[in-house]
Amino acid sequence: MEKNISTQEIPLFKRLEKQHPFLIMLYLAMTGSGVVFLFLLVGFTKSLEKFDLSSLVFPKFFFISTIFILVGSYFVQKAWADFHIDEAKSLRKNLFYVFIMGSIFSVFQIMGWQSLVSQGIKFSGKAAGSYMYILTGLHILHLLAGLIFVIVQFNHYKKASEDAVQALIIFSNKYEKMKMRLLRDYWHFLDGLWIVILVYLLFFFF
Repeated sequence: MEKNISTQEIPLFKRLEKQHPFLIMLYLAMTGSGVVFLFLLVGFTKSLEKFDLSSLVFPKFFFISTIFILVGSYFVQKAWADFHIDEAKSLRKNLFYVFIMGSIFSVFQIMGWQSLVSQGIKFSGKAAGSYMYILTGLHILHLLAGLIFVIVQFNHYKKASEDAVQALIIFSNKYEKMKMRLLRDYWHFLDGLWIVILVYLLFFFF
């Protein structure tokens, strides 16, 4: 019995050993962030025992912002594909679109907060309202980290494109591929995390 278990575990450890430390750190960080958001959602649920959201209107800007973060995931995936076929120009273009989509998402999130304030839901008010700001605000902070990474990568590939030899080195470098994978996986994580937050909030508004 013990022999069968160890045999099944070996492939998993081998896969982990092959992963770059940065990837493992990212996955651990995303797991930790997921746990933090889970506790926040539980706290939000508990706070609703003394607060009813059903009489309030869910900010439409949160719906609109969702479109942009989903489109951002589309462009991230395209950038990932561009890297594999050495399409430097298209890669930079798609990274630029990712930045734009993330920025617009953030603007609509702020407009969503303004909608909450206009309905009397303030950060310093009821606990349920505070949790809504914390959940969405913490997500934007995570998104900001992703946008900074997008800018760094965009500038990196822009400089490399000015030198054919440097561009060749970059597209054949496993470390560069790993960085693009970091960006891809992190953005999809942000995407999925926002969908979970949105659906969870909607459940209590309707």
